[in-house]
Amino acid sequence: MTGRIGILGGTFDPIHIGHLIVGQEVLHRCRLDHLLFMPSGEPPHKQYSEMASPAARAEMVRLAVDGHSQFVLSTFELQRPGKSYTVKTLSDFRKDHAQATLFWVVGADNAIDMKSWCNPEGVLDLAQVVVVSRPGFDVTCVDPLFRQKMIFIETPLLEISATEIRRRVRQGASIRYWVPNAVAQYIASCGLYR
Repeated sequence: MTGRIGILGGTFDPIHIGHLIVGQEVLHRCRLDHLLFMPSGEPPHKQYSEMASPAARAEMVRLAVDGHSQFVLSTFELQRPGKSYTVKTLSDFRKDHAQATLFWVVGADNAIDMKSWCNPEGVLDLAQVVVVSRPGFDVTCVDPLFRQKMIFIETPLLEISATEIRRRVRQGASIRYWVPNAVAQYIASCGLYR
């Protein structure tokens, strides 16, 4: 892949409408050629017992982006063992895509917490970091040294989270319109989050 490539990483457990809306907004505003949705293999900051398998999370992303010519599932992180550190992902990804301009997409919550990341300066050297709005998080709280190297994009603020979707599934509540229909059907057919 060459050109302007955005990478939206996350557990995607499950991927939901909020991710897709953010993805479309970043694709447009940053004039990307492609936006990769990259499920994390073993996220260092997020572990919980009911996490769906890597294969299930990848399949939900594939179902969600199916039919969008510029949205692409990337299993890059899932194919590597160990913790998924952003700096390592970007460094390894760049080796195979040396001609691409990379954009790493994060929510404001993650940008605020960036000083706790493994080598945040390295991340900023390897990719343009794009920070998108998240409800309840003020981007002025991002470290000023990092903030000057970032792009900030206002996106629609939806009170939707994967945690809430998993809770709703456990309680037998509908997740219609929270996730794409194909993802909801997959969750039901596999008995995820029960």
